[in-house]
Amino acid sequence: MAKLQQQRIRFLRKHGKTDPRAKSVAQRLASCHPRRRCRSGACLQCKRLLQRWFVRGSKRFIATHLENEKGDLVAISIVPARSIRPPGQLQSLSIRNFYRRIKYALGKAGIEVGIGGIDFSFNEDREGRYQPFWTPHLYVITSARNKKLLKKELTKCFPGSVMTPRPIKISPFQNTKRRRSYALKTYFVRRIGYNQTKKIGNEVRKCRNTRRDKLRAQERLELFLFLDRIGLAMRPFFLGVKPHVSSDRIRLLKVA
Repeated sequence: MAKLQQQRIRFLRKHGKTDPRAKSVAQRLASCHPRRRCRSGACLQCKRLLQRWFVRGSKRFIATHLENEKGDLVAISIVPARSIRPPGQLQSLSIRNFYRRIKYALGKAGIEVGIGGIDFSFNEDREGRYQPFWTPHLYVITSARNKKLLKKELTKCFPGSVMTPRPIKISPFQNTKRRRSYALKTYFVRRIGYNQTKKIGNEVRKCRNTRRDKLRAQERLELFLFLDRIGLAMRPFFLGVKPHVSSDRIRLLKVA
């Protein structure tokens, strides 16, 4: 982790020669210390600490308030088409408005309690069917009584498009460390979409598939600057949940 942090600092310092914002973020990351954390959203060490806290703190909350609900424990991936941004425009995204719209949609669908986090990817099409774009998407852990109805209701609020053909994905969730950590990933990728032909039995079907690649230098710079601006506090998502800060820890409590 320390080696990757130093690589990021060198990368930002290099671009800081022409962009004062990158220089400022590099200085902030370089000053991060175990006793004095920088709390930058671009800091790998701080993000790792946030992810570890979330993994530990969410285990009991999920077991107590979600697994005991009358329904199935699920993970919902939401990709709002209205929130996509072209290259160079990621800074115009308001995380508060992004969360507000999703909370409204989840409430309409009957979801009152959920926890998760926001993720980012840079999407493009291998054949150039559309211009590349940034995609913020939310990963929400909750419980659902009727997954088909839930997906139907959420799709009304977040319809599909050429660029976001599957805006809603609902999958079973197991309360494991690996699945909880996925809500607050520390690394981000470039997703390259392409058409694929599959033969299922005697039937030939065309479908969309995606392969992953590393972000390019300009994309990494734009994302690091954005993450630094929003900070760590905006990465976790809470619906009907309130973090309670005590003298020695932060607990997740269900809002009465």
